[in-house]
Amino acid sequence: MISKETIKAAAKDAWIRSLCNIPEDVLEALKEAERKETNPRGKRYFQILIDNAEKARKLGMVICQDTGVPTFFIRCPLNFPYTDEIRAPFDEAMHELTLGEFPTRPMVVHPLTRIDRGDNTAERVPILHMEFDNSLDHMEIKAMPKGAGSGVWGTLSIMQPGVGVDGVKKFVVDSVLRAGSYPCPPVIVGVGVGGTLEEVAALATEASARPISQRHPEADIAALEEELKEALNLSQIGPMGMGGDTTVLAVNIEYAGTHRPWMPVAVNINCWPGRTAISRVYPDGSWDKE
Repeated sequence: MISKETIKAAAKDAWIRSLCNIPEDVLEALKEAERKETNPRGKRYFQILIDNAEKARKLGMVICQDTGVPTFFIRCPLNFPYTDEIRAPFDEAMHELTLGEFPTRPMVVHPLTRIDRGDNTAERVPILHMEFDNSLDHMEIKAMPKGAGSGVWGTLSIMQPGVGVDGVKKFVVDSVLRAGSYPCPPVIVGVGVGGTLEEVAALATEASARPISQRHPEADIAALEEELKEALNLSQIGPMGMGGDTTVLAVNIEYAGTHRPWMPVAVNINCWPGRTAISRVYPDGSWDKE
């Protein structure tokens, strides 16, 4: 059987890497945007972002001081040999890291009293999204810090179905333009469509965590992702709002079936580093990193 300590070790490793190591596809997208940038000020800011990301990885330091709300996406087969309580290793991982092993700024508080435990844990935090997937032979742990600089600009609307695809497009564009420079562009835009109130927000979060090099497997959704990306890059908001040709690195869309009388849409904006990292735990008790 897999031990709690194994899950905790893998979670710790994913969390630290998510804070310090920018994903390769995001780094390559930033470099490509810098090469193509026609605005001198925008080009300079891309150089600053790339330099920051590379130094953070080399020095093992956080990319951004806002380490956000600890969020994990966990996938495993139904018969995966771990039978302990799933929350404990993640709570302990955050507590041990924040208070000693990898000190970071405590970002999590009680929503009403604002009381801070000081260890980046709280009621239902770390946030755990759990999915059973029998196509896997291991447990996948994806860490994703959700900072407020970009997170505060998330939007959700339960619209009438008559708005159609054009209404969805308008809502996404309006949401990103409303955010402007505040979420630290160039951003990754996660869009959820359909489902219910709680599901559409989760879909948008899941979409914002998808690698930006991966388009949706359905051709019409993939085409919509590219259309929205091109439209948003016409805004000329540019890196850190300083003007330029790239405001959005990717638009990722996930959807679910929904009820006839409504059209739920949510937008979750992820800041420029696209912070995610994955660890994998195997049935024999070993684990590695992506």
